Amino acid sequence: MKTIVIGGGLAGMAAAVALESAGVDVTLLEARKTLGGRAGSFEDPQTGEELDNCQHVLLGCCTNLIDFYRRIGADHLIRFERTIHFRDSTGRLHDLFGVQGLPAPLHLGPAMLRFSALTWQERVELSRAMIEMIALGKSGREKLDHLSFGQWLDDHGQSPSLVRKLYDAILIGALNEETRRASAKYAIKVFQDSLLAHADGYLIGLPTSTLAELYRRIPCRDVRLSTRVASIESNRVTLQSGETLAADNIVLATNHHSVSRWIPTLRFDLQDVPILGVHLWFDLPVMSESHAALFDGPLQWIFRKDSTGTSLHGVISAAREWVDQPKERMLQQFEQQVRMVLPEARDAKLLRGVIVIEKRATFAPLPGVDRIRPSQKPLSQMPNLYLAGDYTQTGWPATMEGAVRSGYRAAELILPNARFVVDDLPVQWPARLLGLHR
Repeated sequence: MKTIVIGGGLAGMAAAVALESAGVDVTLLEARKTLGGRAGSFEDPQTGEELDNCQHVLLGCCTNLIDFYRRIGADHLIRFERTIHFRDSTGRLHDLFGVQGLPAPLHLGPAMLRFSALTWQERVELSRAMIEMIALGKSGREKLDHLSFGQWLDDHGQSPSLVRKLYDAILIGALNEETRRASAKYAIKVFQDSLLAHADGYLIGLPTSTLAELYRRIPCRDVRLSTRVASIESNRVTLQSGETLAADNIVLATNHHSVSRWIPTLRFDLQDVPILGVHLWFDLPVMSESHAALFDGPLQWIFRKDSTGTSLHGVISAAREWVDQPKERMLQQFEQQVRMVLPEARDAKLLRGVIVIEKRATFAPLPGVDRIRPSQKPLSQMPNLYLAGDYTQTGWPATMEGAVRSGYRAAELILPNARFVVDDLPVQWPARLLGLHR
């Protein structure tokens, strides 16, 4: 059996690796010079250094992404941490961590008592909301697809200060959407899966290498980079070079805009949301912890990118208002913010900054969005063509986990007797007792 996978992002790589592990003859085509797609790296034209498009983070609940890293031999390049660091506008550090050995959601009790960023009233509000999210269960969450999370927060008495300090810090990065605009279904899923179901769900995983390095030894024998597709027909793919490749099955694992170019009958009315990433280099060490979520913008997260703490990466998700801003002005604002939230940076000199904006980073997880997301199943007009990508029906918002799940599901459709999709972390007994498993 011959399968051609078009697109070397996470969805395409996942499909290719899964199929190849089952003995399928796979050719993986990627238009760029490197694998990874939006979760990839590029060469800095000024220095030749390999830089990530944007910082990508995984959580312990991303079971399929973790499985994918294991399959490609890159799991040793992911470092998991038990503490999530937050910084306020004065630079004060606030840590959130689960107590090792306690099941969910009990593991968060002591941490919430010590989480100094919240007032006692805010902690009471948050506790009530978490209990309600557990009681909803998975089935109750699914019924909230039509509702905005902003409405849910209002209905459950969550104050604006709490939304700014905790919900925004967690959800804007996780969903790439403003907290109040996002679907309540997906916002609650983030909390259920990462914080409330299993004690390992919230563990934060950070690559210790560039993203491109993760994929260098992908176990797929026929990977063709810098290869562009001109047309797709039922049993063959024609490259822009003029070469024609025959296939029994085709997995189309590009973004949905590219799908529409090749197959005009397929159009998806999904809104694009940009992400901004900025690389900053200082002449002195400015950051000791590996990361920090920031309560006040413009940057929402910052990450230490080297062992000394002189190189940082900042991220703005849902970055609509930043797309057309002058880069020099943006760099000035980012530098000023870093000096405010990192006391060590106040005497350091900014040597250089590089801004990367991915205008079509993800689709917007708005209420009702699942009604316009396609499945991975083959098309009626092309019964051997399967779709994969984070925009397809995965049960997840547009995340790396969702992309890998889509690739695995496409592979399962091609090989009906195979099983590639990995189960979620099990719901631990206190959360089960409260109804989260339903």
